[in-house]
Amino acid sequence: LGRSLTPTLVEWGFGSTVNSVVKPYMHALSYGYCIKNPTGFIKYNCSNWETLFQPVSKPLANEDTCQMEHLALEDPTKCATAFCGKKKYSAIGQPEFFFSSEYHECCAKYSFDKHGGKMLPKTHVDIGFFGSVSLILHHALRPSKTLQSKINEAKENMKWPKAGTPMIGMHYRAGDACLEEEVTLGRKCDTFETYMSHVHLVAGKYGIKHIFLATDSAAAIKSLPKYKNYTFHYNKVAGRGGKRNQKAVDDLLFHKEIDGCKEAEDTMIDMHLLGATDAFIGKFSSNIDRVAYNLIFARTRAYQPYVSLDNTWCFDYGIKSRPDGVRNTNQELYYC
Repeated sequence: LGRSLTPTLVEWGFGSTVNSVVKPYMHALSYGYCIKNPTGFIKYNCSNWETLFQPVSKPLANEDTCQMEHLALEDPTKCATAFCGKKKYSAIGQPEFFFSSEYHECCAKYSFDKHGGKMLPKTHVDIGFFGSVSLILHHALRPSKTLQSKINEAKENMKWPKAGTPMIGMHYRAGDACLEEEVTLGRKCDTFETYMSHVHLVAGKYGIKHIFLATDSAAAIKSLPKYKNYTFHYNKVAGRGGKRNQKAVDDLLFHKEIDGCKEAEDTMIDMHLLGATDAFIGKFSSNIDRVAYNLIFARTRAYQPYVSLDNTWCFDYGIKSRPDGVRNTNQELYYC
């Protein structure tokens, strides 16, 4: 159809940032746009999309399976413009186009909470909502050669077990997740021991001894030797502790107090390795955790065992549809 769509990244935490491409993908699939590499790395100051990922135009299949009857030939919406908004930050570091009425309307158009399966592109109706989000993320987040090399190096350094060894993937977020203001996001900080109590249950049920731990907590890493029944694997060069315990990562990025591209790289290494495990423990209030479980599904085509300490899985970028995972009495909804 000769039209293209170049999504603008919405930079919050990096899990949220990569989730921001999913609804533009759905629009492109619905209306026959060629989707191009997302733009807008500012807080995460990488050179461009291909610093971390393969070109989105590179197909997974060997042949074109697109059929014209799956496409709406006319696009009466303004979403091709709204999803490609001009990147400008407010004085407090928020991407302004995210709050525009046009962007909100287009996010609502692809809200499963509002429309059910009717919001899916015709190509993905049989795949379903969860499967569609999973496969879109799997395609979008294929690592570049440089990032793949760093993933392989990280696996070697942490003595990743041989293929076929069952592993639990666990994301333990401390740092800015334990700041008082995080309660306003409908989640709370739990101790590492609380997470490990769930590890004991899952590991005992499925006979798993190896755990990949993604964490921003230096204290959690120091506590690992006391859990002698498990072999832990973690990225030894990821940023932990320090400023992350005093200020939200989004603020650190906006004020350039940490290296944005290194933060994105570390997060993607963790998400890809979480996606390479066989059972998951974390919190689905976290974008990172939801993306990680999507990647597990896309790899295995199965709903692998998981424990979420708060919410059930959700995806509704730009729309407040996630209930409070901490306080049952709170009726307020949060971004998902």
